[in-house]
Amino acid sequence: MRIFIVAIVTGLLVYACYFFQDKPVKVINVSFDGYTAQIVVDQLPFSESGKMAWWQRSQKQIRDKYAIPSDNTGPFLITVYAFGEGYQEEGDEDRLCFRNITPPRNCIDKNILMMIWRTREGGTRYDFN
Repeated sequence: MRIFIVAIVTGLLVYACYFFQDKPVKVINVSFDGYTAQIVVDQLPFSESGKMAWWQRSQKQIRDKYAIPSDNTGPFLITVYAFGEGYQEEGDEDRLCFRNITPPRNCIDKNILMMIWRTREGGTRYDFN
């Protein structure tokens, strides 16, 4: 019986270490319309502090690569979406569709992971789902 309990506890610890570790985030797609930006990723870190740290580390590279301004002309809202089941057809679901992807499979389910707001005072506010 003890061996069984030790095996279960060990398995849970290994699973927790794997699940809660911060894995590299892959940016799948980025869209910027002049006012808002949408970033599609495969995953984000588990914790809110990990998500904020990822954005603070990665934003310059993302903004440079996808020509998203970072000054007052930049977006007031950046929404980070999960890639989920990949690109889908628009259909009747509430999906976000991208003009830079050839239809018909150019939409994703609107699974928001994080929203990054530029405040009037020039600060940053984060919302998490």
